[in-house]
Amino acid sequence: MEVNNSDQLFSDELIAAVGANSGIDFAFQLQMQEAIRASLTSSSSSNDVVFRVYFKGLVSTETVSKIKMSFAGIGVAICDANDCCLHQSRKSFLLDSGGRGTETDLVELEALIQALNLAVDLELNRVIILCDCNSIYQYLTGERLPTNNKIVTLVDKLNLIRGKFVYYHPIHVNQNDIKFVYKLARNAINSEVKKWANSDSDVAITEPCKICFEYFCPDKLFSVKKCLHRYCFSCMRKHVEAKLLQGKLPQCPYEKCESNIRVESCKTFLKPESYVLLRSRVKEASIPLADKLYCPFSDCSALMSITEVKEHTPSSSSSSSGMRQCVECQRHFCVNCKVPWHNNFTCIDYMKSSLFKSSNEAKLKSLATTKEWRECIRCKNLVELAKGCYHIYCRCGHEFCYKCGAAWINKTPTCKCRLWDEHNIIYAQRR
Repeated sequence: MEVNNSDQLFSDELIAAVGANSGIDFAFQLQMQEAIRASLTSSSSSNDVVFRVYFKGLVSTETVSKIKMSFAGIGVAICDANDCCLHQSRKSFLLDSGGRGTETDLVELEALIQALNLAVDLELNRVIILCDCNSIYQYLTGERLPTNNKIVTLVDKLNLIRGKFVYYHPIHVNQNDIKFVYKLARNAINSEVKKWANSDSDVAITEPCKICFEYFCPDKLFSVKKCLHRYCFSCMRKHVEAKLLQGKLPQCPYEKCESNIRVESCKTFLKPESYVLLRSRVKEASIPLADKLYCPFSDCSALMSITEVKEHTPSSSSSSSGMRQCVECQRHFCVNCKVPWHNNFTCIDYMKSSLFKSSNEAKLKSLATTKEWRECIRCKNLVELAKGCYHIYCRCGHEFCYKCGAAWINKTPTCKCRLWDEHNIIYAQRR
């Protein structure tokens, strides 16, 4: 695209302004000039100035009242093409003790996110990112992919913010080129240390959630009792509900941490219905598979153990028969064939009777046969294969072949059925 005379004049003024700054080395001047030219020629409008985004995130260990504490300081600034500062800010906070080895990159990314959000708030369209940290620069250019989950989350945030700019160009610079934001970050840490050193000051203590990395007061964070990892209520609610949807009990979401989460403690952040479901999942996990029962009445379906039901049912009622009483709805059912109690019928006679054939249980078995659903021989749950191979891993832990029902032992089938049907693996797409 051609640049008209006014565009060229504007470009020359910007480049001259960059060249006039003797405090910037020659290589950096060339990078800035190239970035400015690329921005001006990439748009039909030359009225949008290329702004400079400066940022710095520092981590420092300081001794406060003979106690070593880790602090983070952030300094950010937005400047125009003539390097006149439009806005600057600083921020400081106490670092938590986890994640050693990644704090510097995390704080640097936090600083950059804060700077870019500031640029968005100022409605700037074109920005140049001046970065002195090699690892962060490689994340920005895609030369390096993050492996740490926290860094992955922050890099994803950056990519979302990046889409809000017409022009976005990172440049790797020396520390001297951003020394004023470095000083902002350092002063922020010094200020934070003074607050902690002054016992009379009312310091608002905040710490980050290990999932979203937002900062909260301690009473707004949930602490896992065993490992003491802390998360905001919103992130914990999403984590627990996701695990419940998978039929699993939630554990601490921290990487490689296997601490269990106490049900009672979840009441502070879970919705009532999710809390009830969690209690049910815990109870389900606590009952051995061979001792597990569900009420056969569809409007109840309460989870019970055989031992619990036996204790709940009067001995005069159960005697030698299989009649038991549900602990929730108090109705009677047969513990042998798992159906509502069939008075004056044996289990075999009941299955042959017209009474069973008209029942919901018979309709379900008929539907299962028609749909070719498979029943797990251990927990009696029905399984429907929507897609994938015939190797089924039931929620009770039993593995079997969906085609014939034969068990899998040590991840190996005991039958000779095919592992999959092509129709369950490959789906034709409509044009």
